Amino acid sequence: MRRIIVITGNGKGKTTSAIGSAVRALGRGFNVKFYQFIKSKDVDYGEHLFFKGFERLGLGCRKDFKYCDKDKKAAVDGLKKVAKELSKAKGANILCVLDEVSYPINWKWFSVSDVEKIIKKHSKVNFILTGRDMPKGLVKLADTVSEVKEVKHAYQKGCKAQKGIEF
Repeated sequence: MRRIIVITGNGKGKTTSAIGSAVRALGRGFNVKFYQFIKSKDVDYGEHLFFKGFERLGLGCRKDFKYCDKDKKAAVDGLKKVAKELSKAKGANILCVLDEVSYPINWKWFSVSDVEKIIKKHSKVNFILTGRDMPKGLVKLADTVSEVKEVKHAYQKGCKAQKGIEF
């Protein structure tokens, strides 16, 4: 039976948890599709250096959260790409990660319904959805929901992101 997993919350580790699950799935011979909706194509994140198949569908995170129509279009086009590629995917052991998918939904770039349609259409595909403030509809749809809680973070002490640890 396929699984739908949501990893949400304000703590560090949502993407890292999804990567761990992807590694486990790859070890078992799964076809893994890993799509990231916010990660910048201009930054060499460690996971992209290691996993060449991870796809960045967004134009990058903005510290000021001021996104434009180009960002929205990239996310919408990205979701269409996910749907198209899953339609071509073959086999029973498929894992699709929609990393940081909650952001474009919460910013109303696309809807919960848009994501639900993809999940429901591909009833044999396992899904992991990550991001803060995951919409209730996706939480309800999930089989497993984990919340990553921040207790403290190095950023609070003024530490910058460190290669190999935060990116």
